[in-house]
Amino acid sequence: MTGSEDLAMRVAGHDVMTLLGWTGILVLVFALAHWAAMRRGGWRFVRRRLRREIALTVAAFAEPIAALVRFRRRRRLLVRTLRAPGTWRDAEHAAMLAAEVSASARPYAVLVERDVVGVLVGCGPDLPVPAEPWAVDELDPRLWWIARADLEPGSGPAPLLVAIGTRHEAVVFLDLLTGPRVLAVSGERRGARATVQSLAAQLDARLPAGAVTVAAGVHPRYAGPSAADAFAHATTVAATRRYPQVVACADTPELPAASPVSVLTTGQPRGHARLLAIAPNGALLVHGTPLRVDARPLPRAVAATVWRLPPWSTEDAVHPAPAGIDPDLDLDPEPTPAAPPPTTRARVPAQVPPAAHDDLTEPADTDKPSGVSIDV
Repeated sequence: MTGSEDLAMRVAGHDVMTLLGWTGILVLVFALAHWAAMRRGGWRFVRRRLRREIALTVAAFAEPIAALVRFRRRRRLLVRTLRAPGTWRDAEHAAMLAAEVSASARPYAVLVERDVVGVLVGCGPDLPVPAEPWAVDELDPRLWWIARADLEPGSGPAPLLVAIGTRHEAVVFLDLLTGPRVLAVSGERRGARATVQSLAAQLDARLPAGAVTVAAGVHPRYAGPSAADAFAHATTVAATRRYPQVVACADTPELPAASPVSVLTTGQPRGHARLLAIAPNGALLVHGTPLRVDARPLPRAVAATVWRLPPWSTEDAVHPAPAGIDPDLDLDPEPTPAAPPPTTRARVPAQVPPAAHDDLTEPADTDKPSGVSIDV
């Protein structure tokens, strides 16, 4: 045997030993993995657990991006809707027409979409059924839809609407003249304060000068009067003027039962009040109603559109007395339909918007707006 042949045999033997060594390691690893899988319920359980962990890891990295996309899309929807004068006009007309359906129906919220408008009504156990051109929502009989092309001016006092956020593809408005005079926003401190500031900014832009009084504690860069002084001033002014007076405050003062002044507050309300609760992710819940909206884009949208909001259409209207029926507290889950009233209209909206998945997850933080006194 030559030296080259001897070297070749030694190399071949070394390769065989290396292969056997790696094979032994693989067998040991597989045996340990099989033993661990059996300890945890078998390979099927391990595969399911592995797929779930991978899905959660992917979602954790993708969710912030998806949340930012949703936030920007809803902010664009709010900006586009609020700066259009036809949005406010159609919302007011829809609320007034819904109030004409029955004396017991009190519209308290309006949902405006591109082609249709929905009105949420509160009433007693005898729920009226609207006739054409109204269409009752399949999931909520207290939500009535009407095509924007079928809207016409209604009679009676116009509502005082403020935008509170988005719901699916609709912008949601709340009527401050229906129900309690006190609207209290609780929950996450920063979101509650920004929501009250946004509501006050809308009212200040739409109502005549001096109709909105901001008390101390609402905005960190505005030292206003105390809540009691602001409410006393608004009560005095309300006796001589024919449009609503609104006070925004951090601490709710003592209010008489029949006060003509509306109050926006982040404090603990006393007596009869409409309660709104906001979560850290921006989800705003109106207690006693089915309303759950996304309010996180509201401050940014109001800051971008506050100078272009149309004035309230009925500045000379008499401020209505406090409502005897509170839609926030009088909601029957299984109402008894009544016979529809006669009407001369004959068109129904082509399609009632279907219910969509309510995803209100938003990014952890956004930039602060400028140009308007809203502390986001």
